[in-house]
Amino acid sequence: MNGKYCEVQAIGSDCPEMGNCPHVDRMRRQLETILDAAHNGIIAIDRQGTVTLFNEAAVKIVRRSKKDAIGKHLSEVIIPTGLLDIIRTGESQLAYKFTVRYSTGTRVYVTNRNPIVENGEVVGAIGVFQDISELEHISEELQSVKGLNQELQAIIESSYDGFIVTDTEGRILRVNRAHQRLTGVPASEVQGCAMQDLVAKGIYSQSVVDAVLKQGKAVTVVEQVRGGVTNRNLLLVTGSPVTDSEGRVHRVVINLRDLTELNGLKQELEKTRELSERYLSELSELRGRLVDQGQILCHSPRMQELLHLAIRVAQVDSTILILGESGVGKEVVARLIHNQSKRCQGPFIKVNCGAIPENLLESELFGYEPGAFTGANREGKLGLFEMANNGTLFLDEIGDLPSSLQVKLLQVIQDREVIRVGGHRPRPVNVRIMAATHQDLDKMVRQGTFREDLYFRLNVVPLHIPPLRHRREDIIPMVYHFKDKFCEIYQIKKEFAPEVFQIFLGYNWPGNVRELENIVERLLVTTPGPEVKAEHVPDYLRPSSGQPQGTVTVKGLMPLREAVLELERQLLTAAMAEYGSTYKVAEVLQVDQSTVVRKLRRLKENYDNAIMR
Repeated sequence: MNGKYCEVQAIGSDCPEMGNCPHVDRMRRQLETILDAAHNGIIAIDRQGTVTLFNEAAVKIVRRSKKDAIGKHLSEVIIPTGLLDIIRTGESQLAYKFTVRYSTGTRVYVTNRNPIVENGEVVGAIGVFQDISELEHISEELQSVKGLNQELQAIIESSYDGFIVTDTEGRILRVNRAHQRLTGVPASEVQGCAMQDLVAKGIYSQSVVDAVLKQGKAVTVVEQVRGGVTNRNLLLVTGSPVTDSEGRVHRVVINLRDLTELNGLKQELEKTRELSERYLSELSELRGRLVDQGQILCHSPRMQELLHLAIRVAQVDSTILILGESGVGKEVVARLIHNQSKRCQGPFIKVNCGAIPENLLESELFGYEPGAFTGANREGKLGLFEMANNGTLFLDEIGDLPSSLQVKLLQVIQDREVIRVGGHRPRPVNVRIMAATHQDLDKMVRQGTFREDLYFRLNVVPLHIPPLRHRREDIIPMVYHFKDKFCEIYQIKKEFAPEVFQIFLGYNWPGNVRELENIVERLLVTTPGPEVKAEHVPDYLRPSSGQPQGTVTVKGLMPLREAVLELERQLLTAAMAEYGSTYKVAEVLQVDQSTVVRKLRRLKENYDNAIMR
C-alpha cells in the first residue's frame, strides 16, 4: 500500500486496507496511550448505548475494568446514565455536576457530555468527567474561612473594647474603631505601624508586645493616654500570645479597656461567651448530623427527601410514626432522629411490642412495685418508660400491641406520667415517643383492632419509608457497602460480576434491605473463587418469565388501538397509585404533564360511558 495514501487515510473509514495497515495500528495505539494518560475519565458510546471507549481514568473512577465496560451497555457500567439522553436529544450538556456515594465515601464529579455527529447524524455520545471532590471541599473550606473571617471582623468592630492584632515583630495587622475612640488616633495612622513607633510617638509608654514575647504569656499593663473620649483615658491594656500547633507565638492580641466602664464590659463579655458557645454547639450538631447521615446509604431522591424531613423533625419533640415494610430500615431512621435531636445524650430504648408475651409486656413497659405479683422482684422494677427518661422510647411493631395496653399507653402519652403495676403513685416521665409498624394501622382502626384515639396520638408526624423496589438507585451502592463490610469481617476479597447486579436490579426484594444484606453475605461466604457470578445467584431472584423487568409481553391478539389504550390505562393507573401527582407521573413516563391530564380525562370518560351502557 502507498505510504502517503495510508498516512492520509489512516483515521478515516475509506482505507481499503485499514485492517492490515501498520500506520493505523500505530496511530490507534498512540491514541489509546494518550487517552489513558489523561487525568479525566472518558467514556464514549454508540447510538445503541454500547460502550466503545473507556480510558484508564474512567476505570479508576467507575471501578470497572475495560474488559467489563467496553462492549457492554452503559447502564451495566455506570450510574447515572446521562449519556443516553445526549443520543436522544442531540444536545450537549456542559459542566453537569453529580454526586456518587461509594462505600468509602462520597465523591463529586463534573462532566461535559457531547453528541458524536457524523454526516449530520448523531452516531454516539462522549462524556469527559473529572473528580472535583477535593475542589468542592476546598471551596467549602474557603467559604467557611471567609465567613469566619467576616464574622471575626464584625465581632472585633462591634466590641466596645479596643483591639489590636500584631505579628511577632510588633507590626499592627488589624485594629478596630474602638481603638480610635479610646486613644484619639485614627486607624489609618496605626495600621501597618510597629508598636515601637507608637511608643516613640508618645501614644503608649511601653510596648506590651515586647513584654508578651519576653514572658511568653499574657501581660497586663495600665496606660494613660490623651486624645480619647475623656481626653485622659485610663486604659487596661492586656496583650495575649497566640501560638501555632508547635507552641510558638505567631500573633499577639492586645485588648484595650476603659476602666471606667468595666461593669458594662463584663456584660458584653458574657454575651460574647454565650455567642461563642452557641456557635460551638451549632457546629458540633452540624458535624454530628453529617457523620450520622453518612451512615445511611441513600442515592434515590425519595430516600433523600425522607432523610431531610427526618432531620428537620428531629429538632422538635413531636411524636413520630415510622411506616414501611419489614426490613426497610425503620429502626435505623429512628436512631438517626434520636441522634440528631436535643435528646441525643439521653437513652434510646427500643421495645418490640410483638416479641414480648402479653402477660409480661405491661410490667416491662411501665414497671412494677415490690410484691406486685408472684415472682416479682422484692425491690420492684423500673419500666422502659422510666428507663427512657430524658431520651427516646422506640415502640417497634406497635400494631402488635395488645388492646388491653393500648388504653394505658394512650394515657401515658397524654399525661406524661406512668403508674407501675401494683402501684398507685404516678411517676412523671420526660420521654419522646417514636413508633413503627409494617401493618396498615388505618385499616386496623377501621376494623376496630387498633384504637383510633391512640392512632391519632401516634400519627403526629408520619414517615413513610419506601420499599427497596421503589428506590432501586440504592441497590448497587448498598451491595458495595455490604460487600466491603462482610469482606472485612470474614477476611475475604471477592467481587460481583456485572450480570449479578442486573439480577439484583430486576428482583423485587420483598425483604428489602435486610434481605439484600443477607443475600450479599450468603453469596460472599458460599461462592468459590474470587468472583460471584450469575450462576451462583439463587433461582428465586431471577424473573420467572425470563423477561427483564418492565418488558411488555403479548399473550393474545386484539385490535391495536384497544391494546394501546389498555397499555396506557395500566401504566397511568399504576403510576398514579405510586406517585399520586400528574407532574411526577409525567416525569417518570417522559411525557408532558398536559398529556397525562388529557389521557386520564379520556380514561375516565371511557369508564363513565361503560357504566352508562
